[in-house]
Amino acid sequence: MSKKCHHLIIDDEFKALSPIYSKEDYTKTEVNLVLLESAPYPIKVWRNIILTDFLCYQICHKHSIPFEVERMSFYSRNDALLYVCETYIQTEYLPEPHNRYLIGKAYSFMRNLMSDVYHGKRSLPFPKEHTQILDNKYVKNKTAFIASSIFHVSPTTVAKYSNFATAVDEIRRKNKTVGDAILTQSFRISMENTMLLAKLSPARIAQAYREGISKLPDNFYDEQPPLPQKANPQIKQMPIYDRDAELSSLTLTINAWNSSMERFLRISKLCLASEEAKEKLNSSLVKLCNTASLIQLKIKESDNEQ
Repeated sequence: MSKKCHHLIIDDEFKALSPIYSKEDYTKTEVNLVLLESAPYPIKVWRNIILTDFLCYQICHKHSIPFEVERMSFYSRNDALLYVCETYIQTEYLPEPHNRYLIGKAYSFMRNLMSDVYHGKRSLPFPKEHTQILDNKYVKNKTAFIASSIFHVSPTTVAKYSNFATAVDEIRRKNKTVGDAILTQSFRISMENTMLLAKLSPARIAQAYREGISKLPDNFYDEQPPLPQKANPQIKQMPIYDRDAELSSLTLTINAWNSSMERFLRISKLCLASEEAKEKLNSSLVKLCNTASLIQLKIKESDNEQ
């Protein structure tokens, strides 16, 4: 295709995968393209959607610099998105958070592809050296193992990167500046705290970034928790009267005392105790016996009244 200033489609989902270039990167690329007066390589597209090279496209249009277009063919949108992730991972020097983000996004696209495979909508899209795990009937999340083979990280790490990518997307939706800062490492924050940050309001996310809070404190809430609503005053329901409640309670208490005293008889060595301690124990036992006798007397009296 001849060189000219083509009008192509910038799709947000594809653009979100692109490296985030600094002002210095932009200026350097701009100077080179202006001096060359044409783009040195074609811009790759799928269905007129730019796959990569967004920076080149932007500068070429700004200065009316001609460029070629390389049209690529993919089975589906997910295939095209996965290709973009793999291209950036293999060819771009990316900050570690952005690399993790791309692996996480790639895994989500791979899951969509494998869903179509399992439903018989398409053939397997990955080379055999990455899909041997499919023969193992004991492995559940086989797509994670395929991604693990392709990107050289463990299946567990693939899943973590996927959660991280989802969190970054949510943060970008609420505050793109903060989301981009996480990917470029200008805002250094762990994956775990990134996932917590994604749950906060746009105002709280902006505050964390502004104040450089990389580890969210326990009290970093969006707003004060609402006060509990006062229940409508109601007539207090009196519990149903249980005529045996007091007797049952005392019976349980006496049984516990009796167990303790039986244990005392088994293990205690009275000969080693002081006279003062034995006197106090004996006085308490006398009181207990007297009280027990009074209760027994009350029980007999109540039987006679019936």
